[in-house]
Amino acid sequence: MKSIKTAILIGAGNVATHLGMALKANGIEVLQVYSRTGKSAAALAQKLDCYCTTDIKKILPHADLYIFSVADGALDYLLNSFDIKNAFVVHTSGSLNMNIFAGHNVRYGVLYPLQTFSKKVKISFSNIPLCIEAQDDEHLKQLMKLARRVSRKVEHITSPQREALHIAAVFACNFTNHMFAIADELLQKEKLSFDLLYPLLDETLRKVKTHKPADVQTGPAIREDKVIMQKHLDMLSTLPAYQKIYNFISRSIRESKDKNKKS
Repeated sequence: MKSIKTAILIGAGNVATHLGMALKANGIEVLQVYSRTGKSAAALAQKLDCYCTTDIKKILPHADLYIFSVADGALDYLLNSFDIKNAFVVHTSGSLNMNIFAGHNVRYGVLYPLQTFSKKVKISFSNIPLCIEAQDDEHLKQLMKLARRVSRKVEHITSPQREALHIAAVFACNFTNHMFAIADELLQKEKLSFDLLYPLLDETLRKVKTHKPADVQTGPAIREDKVIMQKHLDMLSTLPAYQKIYNFISRSIRESKDKNKKS
């Protein structure tokens, strides 16, 4: 089985930055970085000690793996301009089906890191789940071997499974973070610090690691405490958007409770 020893990054954003650094740290040579933005390409290439380009036609033709780490809407356009025949290519998207590569003269797969990334925030890549998929067993084995060099948590996950995982991640991470932002805003109005919530958040996360989340739901909605809920809604009277969110989520919690009772 051929090992992947060299890679080229197509994209220079948050995911590409962390993945590129993890590859380099684990002995995979990144030969080149492509980005339509010269500044981004150069910045990442400097970190990885490699070439960079803003011209998709000037991507080097001899890498073992080409990693498309770009916005979902840009991938098809870039593939139409990518003319390295029979290259082994992967994307890092949680929401794109692997078959987006079908019809192009390439061998293909998916290398999806399940994590939220920020360029300036250091993260231990070895703890990040890597969800992989490939067009056949041979390429899956190659990706599995590569993925296990950079992460202790590697899973073979199909495109439909990965797309469901991505939706779940949006609820668990992106939506939750928005709730944090709302909580922070409400606290700031009363000159209170968000860090007062840290112990509560730590305990909530600890519980869902050992129990089904629905089984450890707390709060006025699950108790159907209409007096407290109405008081909260009155306090949010000057913030109608937040009132709607409060109402909608409270209703969803109650409906989930009823559904669980029936089951």
